[in-house]
Amino acid sequence: MYIEIIGFIVIVLAIRILITKNRAERLLYINAIDFAVSALIALYINTPFGLILAVTFFICSTISSNALAYSLKPLNNEIIVEK
Repeated sequence: MYIEIIGFIVIVLAIRILITKNRAERLLYINAIDFAVSALIALYINTPFGLILAVTFFICSTISSNALAYSLKPLNNEIIVEK
């Protein structure tokens, strides 16, 4: 049941990626799909190797989401403390 719900969410996010024109929103939807795929891997493969695979994919998607957030244009009212 969880796999179908997460799959439906991924399909809705994929449609939103195709519809939206804002690049920042697209990147956020892609990031959410990455996390959903790691959840699908963990739920579908019920072995210890599946857990290792899901954790690895989750860590890699977290690193990629941090890279995406860094590449986005900074906000105008963002306060940056420099040393």
